[in-house]
Amino acid sequence: MTAISRSARALTSFLLCAAIILTLFTFKANAGDVFIWHGTTPLEAGRTYFVTEDVKIRKAVTIPETAKLSVREGGSLRIMSAGSVTVNGELAVAIGGSVKNSGKLYIKKGGALNIYGSVQSSLNGTLNVSGNITVYNRGTFESSSAAKFYTTSNIYVKNKFSLYKSSDTKISGKLIGTEKSDIELRGIVAVTLSGDLDINGHLTVGAAANVRISGKVSLSDTATYTRFTTVTVTKSGKFSDKRPQYEYKNMTVDILIDEPNVERRGIDVSWAQGDNIDWEKVAASGIDFVIIRAGRGRAGKDNTLAEDVSFRRNIEEAQKYGIDVGVYFYSYATTVAEAEEEARFFVDIIKGYKIQYPVILDLEETFQGEIGKKKLTNMIDAFFSILMENNYFPMLYSYKSWIEQYLDMTELDKYAVWLAQVSDEVTYDGGYYIWQYSFTGKVSGIINYKGEAADVDLDISYKDWPTIFKKYGLNNM
Repeated sequence: MTAISRSARALTSFLLCAAIILTLFTFKANAGDVFIWHGTTPLEAGRTYFVTEDVKIRKAVTIPETAKLSVREGGSLRIMSAGSVTVNGELAVAIGGSVKNSGKLYIKKGGALNIYGSVQSSLNGTLNVSGNITVYNRGTFESSSAAKFYTTSNIYVKNKFSLYKSSDTKISGKLIGTEKSDIELRGIVAVTLSGDLDINGHLTVGAAANVRISGKVSLSDTATYTRFTTVTVTKSGKFSDKRPQYEYKNMTVDILIDEPNVERRGIDVSWAQGDNIDWEKVAASGIDFVIIRAGRGRAGKDNTLAEDVSFRRNIEEAQKYGIDVGVYFYSYATTVAEAEEEARFFVDIIKGYKIQYPVILDLEETFQGEIGKKKLTNMIDAFFSILMENNYFPMLYSYKSWIEQYLDMTELDKYAVWLAQVSDEVTYDGGYYIWQYSFTGKVSGIINYKGEAADVDLDISYKDWPTIFKKYGLNNM
């Protein structure tokens, strides 16, 4: 074989290999394989793109039909104020991934937003939805934006869907919440004529909400419902509540919503004031109500449940001089069984008395906060179930920071709250009906053993509890 023939064969082999490599490369590129996207190139139809880092959008981006943009674990897609994302295909947010919208997010008809991780739309953002949103089992959707869900939109919620108090939302499409869903309406929400909310899980209407229903809202027989303000149902609107009747008793704040607001001045006392209180002077000072400690959980060297040593005198003297009373129990429980034991002991102490204000569980010990939110929820439910079985209206007391850090109020906001926050104003976002605003108040008749003016906690109540309890036959009223 000549040198020329060998060279020709080598060249032919080289060209053949090159052709094969080129063919494979071309096939791979056209086969719809995944591309890592950094936010700088246009997205093409028929392709799947991954976001694996922090990508900021400062211009208009479109996800074409048949294209998919997936924000993976550890990745984030941030739509800045000058940016916009229009979804004609699919935007997916994996577990551990996030989308934060401060610009414009459009889900077009035929487009889909699938949320396994988290999506947040800020106060400055705009959200328009004509397509589909699905919030999966571990997904969260949170909006503080101006948002429109058009007639062709479908929202399917398996986990958490929150419209915060700064949001302004119109729902003209279909929203379905499954049995495990948690849907919060805390801002301005208009369910328009074509809007349809089908709630099978938990629905919360926040204290700052303005909810107007011109379409349909349905609570199924599996739903639970907590509201802190009146919901407006227009002439064309329909609110259907299919929950069993027993739920109305358990959803205790339900009976408060449409009752008028008042403002009453009060104090709370315990053994700490001893037997030095001059209740006649307290009544003359203009105090409307007093909340009295009735007992405490197991504590001290003897580890026993104990009635407050001043309870009987305090309640009898306060009522003698025409002061309305509520009662509270200071808990040391760490298990459901201990919470139930405390509740039964509490009921035994207060039975026989007319109680014009709520019957309150005081939960504030740091070691209790370490129990965990789920177990604390079970303990509080157990304690309050026993109170309600005995026809007492339950209320939860704690500090703002304790509530926010240790309790799951999406589960517990069905119960009325007595909030402790020493401040000129309340900054707690949840609902509350009594506010303890000072630990160092001065009230005529509250004195120490020397006869000198002593500190006392000061409270404001926002409901006419005696009238409400007489109306519903609660608290021996």
